Amino acid sequence: MYEKRKLERQTVSTSLEVYDLDTGDHLGRVVDLHTEGLMLLSDKPIDLFRRFALQVSLPMTLNGLTEFFLDAESLWNRESLAGGQYWTGLHFTQLPETSRACIEKMVASR
Repeated sequence: MYEKRKLERQTVSTSLEVYDLDTGDHLGRVVDLHTEGLMLLSDKPIDLFRRFALQVSLPMTLNGLTEFFLDAESLWNRESLAGGQYWTGLHFTQLPETSRACIEKMVASR
């Protein structure tokens, strides 16, 4: 498979829960991320090529925040090998500076 990703993914060691701000639904949790996107693990498949306004909840305070916000579009998905869960790749379409700072701090601490 051809990789379009420019930045190396960084595995997340803490639980970052992701919510759809439009519906309030819990979408899943972040598996890895960088400043251009993230991979989400969810219990239900995520619609492809859909734009989302997302809230990412942090299990700790980071840069004075317990959550951050961003907009993203789902680009690919597939069912996990074990079945019953789904991997989805999301590309950030809008990343506020406060959110970027949180992601950069998490990636740098790896």
